[in-house]
Amino acid sequence: MTSIDDMAVLSELKQGNIKAYQYFFLKYYKPLCLKAHTMLGNMRRAQDLVQHTFIRIWEQRLYLDIQQSVGGFLYQQVHLDCVEQLRKDPKSQAGDEEHLPQANENANTNGTNGTNANEQQELRKQVLSELDGLPADKLKQALEDLRVIRYS
Repeated sequence: MTSIDDMAVLSELKQGNIKAYQYFFLKYYKPLCLKAHTMLGNMRRAQDLVQHTFIRIWEQRLYLDIQQSVGGFLYQQVHLDCVEQLRKDPKSQAGDEEHLPQANENANTNGTNGTNANEQQELRKQVLSELDGLPADKLKQALEDLRVIRYS
C-alpha cells in the first residue's frame, strides 16, 4: 500500500476506528522491530520496545498529531524510544544478546530446531485471525486485556 492509502487509513484512525490502528501495527511492526534491533542489538528488547511504542502512541493518542507520513512518524518514535533506552541502560547497546536463548536451547530431542518458532508463528496467525473477526469494541477490549496481562 502507498502512503496515500496510509493517509486514508489514518483518517479512519483519527475518527476512532481501532481496526485502522491494527492495520498500522500489522504493517509496520516487523520493520520497526528490525530498526530497533539495529540500534539495540537484541531482538527481544527490540520487540518489547516496539510494542511499548505502539501502546504509548495509542494511550497518549499521539496518532492525532500525524500530519504526513505514518511510517516516518512511527520510525521516529521508535528511534527516540531506542535512544532513550540506550541512555537509561548503556548495556542495551548493539551486540548485547545475553537475554536471547541460544539455538541449542530451543532444539528438541529430535534435533530439529525451530519447531517452537513454527508453533509460535502459527499461534500468532490464529490470534491475528481471531482479532480480525472481532467488532471494534471487542477488539479494543481484547487489546486492553492483553496490555494488562503483559504488565501483570
